[in-house]
Amino acid sequence: MLSRYKSNIDKTTVRSPLPGDYGWIVQVHGQYYAEKFGWYEDFECIVAKIMVEYLDSLKSNRQACYIAEQNGLPVGCIMLMEDSQDLGKVRVLFVSDSARRQGIGWLLINALLEKAQEIGYRKLSLWTTNNQIEARELYRKAGFSLVSESPNTTFAKGSVDEKWEKAL
Repeated sequence: MLSRYKSNIDKTTVRSPLPGDYGWIVQVHGQYYAEKFGWYEDFECIVAKIMVEYLDSLKSNRQACYIAEQNGLPVGCIMLMEDSQDLGKVRVLFVSDSARRQGIGWLLINALLEKAQEIGYRKLSLWTTNNQIEARELYRKAGFSLVSESPNTTFAKGSVDEKWEKAL
C-alpha cells in the first residue's frame, strides 16, 4: 500500500487517504461537475455509491485510493477497484482546477497503474464522458483505448458515455 510518494511537481505528495478524504472526493465531484456541466444530485449520488462500495471492501488488497496533496490540502484523487479477478476499474479521477496542468493527473494514473500491476490485474477499464476532454487525453497518453460509446440517458443527457480499456 502506498503511504506517501513525494514528487518534484510543485511539492505534490501522492498518499493514501486520511480521515475525511472520502467525503472530500464526493464533495469536490459534486461541486465541480454541477458548476461545469450542470450534473447535480444524480451524479453526486453515483460518486457517493462508489465511495460506499470502496469502503465496504476496504480490507481488500485488490483496490487502492490515492490522494494528491499540495501544501497539506487535497488537490486530486483516483481509485482502483476490482471488477473481476483479471479486471480492475479506474474510478473518480479528479484534479482541482488550481492544480491542473502540473502533471498531477499523470502522477495519480502512474500510482494506480503500478498498484494494478502489483495486484496482478491483466486489464483496466474506466468509464467517462466525451466532454471530459483533459481526462480523455490523460487516459490516451497512459495507453488506454476507447472501446465503446453510448448516449448518456441519465445525469449527463446530451453527452456520450465512453468505456476505455488498457491491457497490462
